[in-house]
Amino acid sequence: MVCLSSFLGSFSRVAFCGSRLSVSSASASCRAFLPLVSGVSVPVGVGCASGVDSVVRSAFPSASVFRVSSFLVGGRVSRASFALRSSALVSWCASASGLLVAFPLGACPVGVAVSASFRGCGSGSWGSVALALGLGCSVLVVSPVGVGSAWFGALGSCFRCVGSAPCGGLLWCSAPFPAPPVGGQLSLF
Repeated sequence: MVCLSSFLGSFSRVAFCGSRLSVSSASASCRAFLPLVSGVSVPVGVGCASGVDSVVRSAFPSASVFRVSSFLVGGRVSRASFALRSSALVSWCASASGLLVAFPLGACPVGVAVSASFRGCGSGSWGSVALALGLGCSVLVVSPVGVGSAWFGALGSCFRCVGSAPCGGLLWCSAPFPAPPVGGQLSLF
C-alpha cells in the first residue's frame, strides 16, 4: 500500500487544475481529496478561477496563485489569457519535476494530444494535462468511477489506474509509481 500523502510529498511541488464550476462533481471530488494531502509540505500552485481552483486556494492559503490578469493580451483579458495562465502554472510545476493533479469535469476532447504548447480544445483542464505530459511533468487525474482509458482520448496510453480516490472516484497516474508488494494490489490507500 502506498500512502497518498507520501506519494504527493515525493514531488518538489504540486499544482492543481480542474473545472471552474463551483457546484460540480469535480469540485466535490477536490474537496474530498484535499484533506488527505493537507499535511504535505511542498509548494502548491493553482489558478485564480472559481471551482477547483477556489477549493485549493482555501485549503492552501500560501499557494502560488497564477492569475489570468497577469497575462493580458492586447491590454485585456482574452481566451488566450486563460491559456497563457494555464501554461505558466504547468511550466512552474514541470520546471521542478512537480506533479499536476487534475479534476476534469468530463472526458478529454477530441484534438487534445500530448504537446509542448497549450491546446485544450475548449477544456483548460485537459489542455493543462496534455501540456504537462509534453513538458515531462507527472500527472495524477481524479476521475469519476466507471471511466476507462477511453475517457482520456488521445492521452489514454499515458495513464494507468492506480486506485480509488477518497471522493469515490478513480486515480489515474502518468508518473512512475511504486510497484505493489508481491501478491498485493496497487493502491494509494
